[in-house]
Amino acid sequence: MNDFAAIDFETANEQPSSVCSVGVVVVRGGEIVDSFYSLIHPEPEYYQWFCQRVHGLGPCDTDGAPVFPYVWEKIAPKIEGLPLVAHNARFDEGCLKAVHRVWRAFGNK
Repeated sequence: MNDFAAIDFETANEQPSSVCSVGVVVVRGGEIVDSFYSLIHPEPEYYQWFCQRVHGLGPCDTDGAPVFPYVWEKIAPKIEGLPLVAHNARFDEGCLKAVHRVWRAFGNK
């Protein structure tokens, strides 16, 4: 596979919707052509010690960060039409589905 986007989420707590950061790398023709990283204000908004131990992020890092819908507006055009891959696909796919579900329920973008 020469064209794809790789995505990686970190979460603030045990809830898959609590994404607090995302990284994306876009590969075309076997070469990295774009990358993106953003902190995200998590929902629900609390941090578990075991998550912080993994990624080192906490409330002071994400208090002023954008909420997921605004971050997704920047990611979606970069990855449109590309296969989406992840190192731990079950986890990252679960996060992506959960965070979209939560924001649709809030009635936000």
